[in-house]
Amino acid sequence: MRADSDIVPLDKRTPGVAAIEPLIFPDLERLYARRAAKLRALTNEDQEDYILLNKEYFLFLSHLVDGQKEIVLQSPLSAADVATIRALAADRYGDERLAERLEALTVWQTVYAQLVEYLTPHLKPSIASDLAADLERLDVLSGQAALLLRGAYDQVDAGQAVLLWAALSVCWAQAMRQHDGVDGIGHATHCPCCGALPVASLVLGGDREGLRYLQCSLCETRWHRVRGVCVNCHSPAEIQYYMLYEKSPVQAEACDACNTFIKMFRLDYDPELEAVSQNLIDQFLDSLVEQQGFVRLGFSPFSFHE
Repeated sequence: MRADSDIVPLDKRTPGVAAIEPLIFPDLERLYARRAAKLRALTNEDQEDYILLNKEYFLFLSHLVDGQKEIVLQSPLSAADVATIRALAADRYGDERLAERLEALTVWQTVYAQLVEYLTPHLKPSIASDLAADLERLDVLSGQAALLLRGAYDQVDAGQAVLLWAALSVCWAQAMRQHDGVDGIGHATHCPCCGALPVASLVLGGDREGLRYLQCSLCETRWHRVRGVCVNCHSPAEIQYYMLYEKSPVQAEACDACNTFIKMFRLDYDPELEAVSQNLIDQFLDSLVEQQGFVRLGFSPFSFHE
């Protein structure tokens, strides 16, 4: 694993064979730093033409992630906010009063305002003004946040959803760190800590060589899932792998039993990969697998238009 990885190395002082950790919590400062660097790298002039078409968006996202990092460093969550967020996640956002509870939880609204302020120099004035105006309609904004947490992504404007999800993610990622007492991790399709869909499946290298973890799209937690078993239906017999070339570190794990697939990033092949940013540039593989009749399992917080 890379020295700048946000996945904390195993403690080698402990003798014997290390137990497989059910959950791996990220170093958020390193995670955001690596992600922002990857996004900025995608704007280099020597990248492929189809990537350059998204140059402005990648630059915007790099500033957004920089803002997330600064907020985590400067404004850690209070114990009360952590408890409230964990309570919201515990019932998987099933409370019919979820929007009202989110409106009363001011911490994510503060983060949203901080991100808008941080991004304003990089946005058109009209867009920055519209985003700032959202904070004057907290009931509407809270309703949209509730829709996102419940997975109704297509009911929220794609442009606003990216920023809104980023604000929620900063708070949820801090609240779920060092989570304990979670049941059913080894069979969980959604994040066992916060209930969100995974971004992708990761096969780790280094001192966790070959272990597969799913990475949460909201709180960034990784949870262990045995390889060779469908993430969705748990079938062990109908798995096949798609890739653009042999030994590609970017693959799609597809299940013939339930017709779903999830993106797989082989960090044991390429430790440079970063799941969220990498998802933006591997859509050709997604399209090829979808043409075979498979439906994507997983969610990219930077691609609400999908």
